[in-house]
This record gives sequence, structure tokens and C-alpha cells, in this order.
Amino acid sequence: MKWSYILLLISCASDISIMKHPSEPSGETGNTTSEPESQPGSEPDTNEPDSTMTELTVGFGDIHFRQIACPACVGEPGEFDITAELKLHYPTSGDYTSWLTPVGTCTTSLIETHVSNQPLATTQPASFNSIVLNPSGQGTWANSYLYEYQYERNTSYTVTSEHSTIVNAFQTLEGFDFIEPYTLLWVDPSYAFEAVISKSGTGFSWAPAVPNSTFEIMVAVYSPDGAQLLGVVSCMENDVGYMFVPGTYFQSYPTWSLASVHLTRHRTARVAVPELNGYFESHMRWSVNGTGHVE
Repeated sequence: MKWSYILLLISCASDISIMKHPSEPSGETGNTTSEPESQPGSEPDTNEPDSTMTELTVGFGDIHFRQIACPACVGEPGEFDITAELKLHYPTSGDYTSWLTPVGTCTTSLIETHVSNQPLATTQPASFNSIVLNPSGQGTWANSYLYEYQYERNTSYTVTSEHSTIVNAFQTLEGFDFIEPYTLLWVDPSYAFEAVISKSGTGFSWAPAVPNSTFEIMVAVYSPDGAQLLGVVSCMENDVGYMFVPGTYFQSYPTWSLASVHLTRHRTARVAVPELNGYFESHMRWSVNGTGHVE
């Protein structure tokens, strides 16, 4: 079945295994910038910030760990998709996580904002602990081909670059022991999409719940043949192990519309970086992508 997939704007014993059918064995935004002062008779150094500490943002780190229940259903090559990215720049007033759905609300309009900035030089590799990030454009380093074993759960990470060393820049997340409804996690297209996203409302639960994090349930609804994206709803709450998604968001969709369900734990943080004269933002995400249908 041809089925278009929406990417997110968007195995340790403690992580869920993608579930098989019971009859089969289990598987596992414009901003201001500050310019460096130039000395008389010399050209300004465009690679280093000035020496004034600010309350502005000077960089951003992101790790997104994504588990995919049915890769064949959504055109993905495998169960895991793990990416890491680093940005460093002169101080700017931008906020890298302002686009996230506010806690306690749902939305049908998801727009990821862009933070404009004046990037720092990108001439050498950088790292998040042992994860190597290679130059990927001005002021950006990235690694889009991480393996599951390279990701250390519940670990404090140091960011190392040619511009600074940021100790305890962020702490990574852990995954899940279980997710309900478990039928979200069927792995074979022949019986995937069994989980019901009800027009009367749907309850989701998971464990463990992680303090100091938030939890998002995003449902992308497609036509029954999977050919057309009909709409998206995102609901965000503090991570307490349970969430109810109101059915009113699905009343207009045809029965048996297909659903791509994204359950994502988020953690954001902001730490001072005196060497770069501002604050470093981070965004950790652990997502499990399942399937269902509307009725």
C-alpha cells in the first residue's frame, strides 16, 4: 500500500520493544544580533563574539531518538532514526523551542519557527560526549546516522567545539517500558492500523513517566487509502504517564481514516556559556511512532 509519511517537526531493557501480532513472537524567529567591536586600523574578527555576557541565545543542541513501529507502513528503512545537531552563533534573541505546543493545550496548526543568527565559523568537527558531529553548513554540525548503542540514556552530555566546551549542556532521555494502546505498535502492514483513535476521545498511557519533561501526542490523519494528509492534531501535557486526546478533533474525518501516531517525550533546557557570552538551548526528544485508524 502506498502511504505517505509525515516526518516530525518532528535497546536497553528499560525501552519498549516494537510489538508483533499476538500470533507471532515478540520483537524487540527575526532576531537581533550583536556585532564584535573592531579595533582602529584593523578588520573585525568575524569568527569570535565580543566579551559582553548577555541573556541572549548563542547556540542550540538537539538529539531526536525515534522508534518506528511499522517502518514498511511509513516508508522508513528501519526501526530507529536517531539524529543530533549543534548550532553556534553570535548572541540572538531567538528561541529555538517556542514552536512547541504549550503544556495543557492541543493545536491543529504546527509551524516550526526559524531562528535567524550570525553563525560562528565551522572548520572542525564537534561532539556531544562521544557522538561526533561533522560540519554541516555555517555554524552547524550534525550527525544523521547514529546507531541505537551510541545513545546514552539519562546521561549528562558535554558539548565540545572549536569555540567552547559546555559542560553539563543537557541530559538525555530514556524510553518506555510500555505504551497503551499496545496495538499502536504492530509491526506488519497486514495488521497495522488496528488501534482506534476514537471520535469520542482516546486515552493513552505509558511508563515510566519522567520528571522535568513534557509529553506530546501528535496524530496525523490520512485518507483511508493513505494517499492524502487530512490534518494533524498535537496535544502537550507534563509527563505524568497518561493523556486523554479529545475526540472533537477527529469528528470531521471519515471512519477508517488512517493515522500516524507520534508519542514524544520532550525535555528543554538553557545553560549559561560565558565563553560565548550568552545561553545555550537544548531540546531532547524520544519518539515512538505507531499506527491506528479513526472511528
